[in-house]
Amino acid sequence: MTKYLSVFVGGMLTIALTGCNATQKVNFANVQQHYTVAKTGYTQGDLHTAEGYLLKVVKAQPNHHESWCLLGHVYYRLNSYQAASNAYQTCLSLRPEQSAIWHNLAAVRLRQATELLIKGMPYLKATTVDKQFSTNYQLLLEELAHFHGVANLNLESRVEN
Repeated sequence: MTKYLSVFVGGMLTIALTGCNATQKVNFANVQQHYTVAKTGYTQGDLHTAEGYLLKVVKAQPNHHESWCLLGHVYYRLNSYQAASNAYQTCLSLRPEQSAIWHNLAAVRLRQATELLIKGMPYLKATTVDKQFSTNYQLLLEELAHFHGVANLNLESRVEN
């Protein structure tokens, strides 16, 4: 009985390991299918599904520039700006002639700058910094907010005077 049990367990283990190996191999047809599912997910607003499929594609084909570009879009919409920046940079390293991706990378960096300035607002006190610096800081933040389409950024409540 013990011999049959060990053969059965060994056979099941072999099947399980073979199944795992088979699922990790991605051929070209699967890459295209994964990309299509990701693009559909992105279009429908299912960003996490899109991200998952895109990560499978770039793992199988690291030079699939369309996936890197779309992954940048996904991360931007998820407010994961560093990940978006990395994906866009990879996309551009593969195909630098894409002016739209240069634009998107610049938009990511502007969004990062805006968030940095907002995070720094509580530390902007009139007693510790030059008044001119404080004014310039707030003007820069207002311009970036205007660029992002924020009509009225209430800065007074963020700064302790």
